[in-house]
Formats: sequence, structure tokens, C-alpha cells
Amino acid sequence: MHPLALAARSAALALLLGLTALACGGQEDGVVLADMEAQTHALINAERQAQGLPALAWEALIADAARGHSRDMSSGQVEFGHDGFDARVDALAEQLPWSSAGENVAWNQGYPDPAAQAVEGWMDSPGHRENILGDYDRTGIGIAGDATDGYYFTQIFLRD
Repeated sequence: MHPLALAARSAALALLLGLTALACGGQEDGVVLADMEAQTHALINAERQAQGLPALAWEALIADAARGHSRDMSSGQVEFGHDGFDARVDALAEQLPWSSAGENVAWNQGYPDPAAQAVEGWMDSPGHRENILGDYDRTGIGIAGDATDGYYFTQIFLRD
């Protein structure tokens, strides 16, 4: 085989092995979770827009804080719930000014579309629905977990 053809074949095999590794674990969870976060954000904004409300802007710093809480719940470092909410939003205030804040959390397992299930559950709950449709302008969503142990969702809402 020609050396260039061999190099191209080796590169293609390496790419295929890399994609297989992504599909079987490794970076997959990060990619899948980021997609799920984006999907959840889009579903939340669709709910707001259906009520004639403006879309919530995505804020990476808020998402990082939300993701940290979801990871802490997923790993068992904190109980499922809102423990530490004040500390999360106080830490955000050091970089992002805000006048009001809210938080939704969810956990689900065994659903084909965990993001849609989380949003549906929130919309069926008066307090969570109030946050989603509330007077906020920025948000971030963080998800941790996997299909086996379930997905933990945290959404933080801020208003300037």
C-alpha cells in the first residue's frame, strides 16, 4: 500500500475509534448533557413565548453554578433540593448583578426525553411554573448524571 494511502487509512481508523469512544462513554456524557441543557433552555423559552413573555438569555456563568449543584446532587454530596441556593446566587452576584433570583431542580430516570420530562414536570408544578414564567431575564441550566442513575437538573433564574 502506498505510504500516503496508509497514512490516510490510519487517520480514518483513528477518527473512527475516537468517534466510537465518544459514542460509548468518555466525552459522550459531556456532549449529551450540553445538548440536553440547550434543549431544556429551548423548551423553557418556548413555554415563555407561548405566554407572550420574552425569552430568557443564556448566561454561561449561571449555567456553571447550576451544573455544579446538579453534580453535587448526582454525586450525593448534597441532598436533592435547593440546599445552598443562597450561596450559589450570592457567588453569582460577585460577577453578575441581579435584583431577584429563583431556582428549579428536577430529577428523572427512564424517560426517552429527560429534558422534555423535566420541563413538563416543572410546568405541572405551580412553584416551578411561576419561576419559568416569572419576571426574569437570564438563566442557566446545568445537568448531571446519566441514563442509569438518572439526570439531575438545576435551572437558576436571574433578573437585573
